[in-house]
Amino acid sequence: MNDPNEPNNGFKMAVLVEGGLAIAALVFAWLFGTPLREFMPSGSREAVAACLRGTLATLPLLAAFWWLVHSRLPALRELRAQVEGVIHELFPTASIAQLVLIAVLAGVGEELLFRGVLQSKITVWTTPFIGIVLTSLLFGAAHALSKTYFVFAIFVGGYLGWFTLYYHDLFAPMMTHALYDFVALVYLTRHRKPLAA
Repeated sequence: MNDPNEPNNGFKMAVLVEGGLAIAALVFAWLFGTPLREFMPSGSREAVAACLRGTLATLPLLAAFWWLVHSRLPALRELRAQVEGVIHELFPTASIAQLVLIAVLAGVGEELLFRGVLQSKITVWTTPFIGIVLTSLLFGAAHALSKTYFVFAIFVGGYLGWFTLYYHDLFAPMMTHALYDFVALVYLTRHRKPLAA
């Protein structure tokens, strides 16, 4: 539980964890000889194309989020209540700027680690399919707030893994991840409503 006298506890923890993942990813990339630069745009034209791809790729995730938030299925209603509880405990007074920072750090840190280092290494050791599956399972385990969220995170991880592999690009999935997280965080911190019966 957060100390009520320290409303930014969750924000500080999120910055440390997500920033730490980015640093860990860079260290692992160096140790394993994973060339992360190969997954980044080499010029402004490629960067713009990756930004557009990343933005468009967010739409299916946002559609899934909208469905999750408005679903009457008991498992999804329970998941929504769990996620809302965690978000409100962690970020009770977070500003939009703080939510932007959390989302960007999550997009960069988690994509560097899961897709940039783990997926690329597992793919080299096995096959692209196994690389995506194993990395998605690890991504799901890292987000296992409940069984339902574990499954949801596996599908998100698989989607981002395919996206990274298909375009040989980490920048666009980082953008997708960050944009999705930002929209979800803003919605969940600003529009909490009681669940309808």
